[in-house]
Amino acid sequence: MRSLTYKGITWLDDPNPQEKDLLELQKKFDFHELDIEDCLSEHERPKVEEYDEYLFLVFHIPYLNKRTGRMVKEEVNIFLGQDFFVTLHRGKIAVLDTLWRELKESEDKRSEYMEHGTGFFLYELMNHFFEGIFPMVDTITKEIRRMEEELFEQEEQVDILRDIMTLKRNIITMRSILLPQRTLIGALEHKNRKFVSKELSLYFDDILDAIERQWSLLDTAKEMVDSLQDTHESWLTHKTNAIVRILTVFSVTMLPLTFLTGLFGMNVLLPYQQHPLAFTGLIVGMILILSGLLGYFAKKGWL
Repeated sequence: MRSLTYKGITWLDDPNPQEKDLLELQKKFDFHELDIEDCLSEHERPKVEEYDEYLFLVFHIPYLNKRTGRMVKEEVNIFLGQDFFVTLHRGKIAVLDTLWRELKESEDKRSEYMEHGTGFFLYELMNHFFEGIFPMVDTITKEIRRMEEELFEQEEQVDILRDIMTLKRNIITMRSILLPQRTLIGALEHKNRKFVSKELSLYFDDILDAIERQWSLLDTAKEMVDSLQDTHESWLTHKTNAIVRILTVFSVTMLPLTFLTGLFGMNVLLPYQQHPLAFTGLIVGMILILSGLLGYFAKKGWL
C-alpha cells in the first residue's frame, strides 16, 4: 500500500488489497466490518454508505481491454474521512497511477488537489475517472464511422457482423456501468456535509452533466449500431437470395437437358434414334431449350 501525505491529509492506495491489509485499515480507522467484506467481494454494486466518521463508496469505471477489444469494468472502493482518503482496487488503473505520479512529483498538484479537503479531492478523482470515458466514447463513434464506410462506400461488401456485435456489446457494457453512477453522484450531494460541503454540490453536478452527455452519446451510438446491424442483415439476406436465385436458375435450366440426355441414354429403341443426324439434332434441341430458358429468365430480371 502506497502512502502520500500533504497538509494533514493522507492518501492511501492499494492496487491489490489482501485481507490482512484490510483488517489493519479497519483497526486503524475503525471501519465497519461490512465495508471490509464489500472490499473483499469481487462483485459489489455501486453505492455510498454514510457513517459518523467516514464515507464508504463503491463505484465502477469502464476501460477497454486492448488485447480482446472488449469493454470491461474495474471496481474501486473508497474510504473518505476528514484527514484520510483510501482507494482500494484490483490491478493497476491508469487514471489512478497517472494522478498518483503527478501528486508525487509536483507540490503544485498536491496543493491544487489536496489542500481543500478530502471532499474536493474526491471530486477531482472522480472527475478524472469520468472525463477519461469521453475518449472511449469517441473510439466507439470512430468505429461506427469505419463500419459505415465499409458497409456503404466500398464496392466489395465485407462481412462485419463480428465487429458490429463486439461494438454493440461494448456499448451495452458502458451503459450498464454508467447507469448506477448517475444515482451515486446524485447521492453524494445529500450526504454528510462534514465530508462533502454544500459548495461542492456544483462540482459534482458538473460530473453528473458529463455522465449525462456520455449517456446521450452512447444512446445515439446504440441506435446507429442497431441500424447498422439491420442494414447488414438486409445485405446478407439480399446476398443469400441472389445466390439462391442463381442456383435455382441453374437447376431449372439443367433439368430439361438432364431429362433429354437420360431419355436418349436408355437402352430402348426411340423414334429417329437410328437417323444419322439424331445426335446433332439432340444437341441443337438442347441448345435451343437452354437459350429459351435463359432468355425468359433474363426478360423476367432473374439473372
